[in-house]
Amino acid sequence: MDDTTQRRLYFIQALVLGIPAVAAGGTLAVIAVMVFFSRNNYVSGLQSVTLLAWGLSGIVGLLAWAWLSIVYLRGGRDGLRRTGPLGWIGMAVGSLGALVVVVFVARLVLQGGWAPLGYLAAGPLLLIPSAQLVWLRWARGAEHGAT
Repeated sequence: MDDTTQRRLYFIQALVLGIPAVAAGGTLAVIAVMVFFSRNNYVSGLQSVTLLAWGLSGIVGLLAWAWLSIVYLRGGRDGLRRTGPLGWIGMAVGSLGALVVVVFVARLVLQGGWAPLGYLAAGPLLLIPSAQLVWLRWARGAEHGAT
């Protein structure tokens, strides 16, 4: 598949999976950070620090994914390969936060009920296009002699 077609398909994937994930995940991440900084006693000290860490990882991950997506859509694989480590570290941090949500949802589903599956729209959806960006960055493409 040529680079232009691959970028178009990624753009569609990013819209379909990215818009709900950024809307839901971004909202929940900002709320988590706001709960930490509120003066009310919604949660205990350790829980609020956990919420802060999860919220910040989500915000950092969403911003890094958006940045790397723009780099790929504008510059292709070469653009991703020229990108420094900051965006990749941010996406790794966000992926860890999304994996925490996946584990939490799996635990709730095993306890009974399918309702928690809706939380998978809050960030973990971006694991798919994020994995694709990682693959596009580090996989050897046809332009480097691989078939």
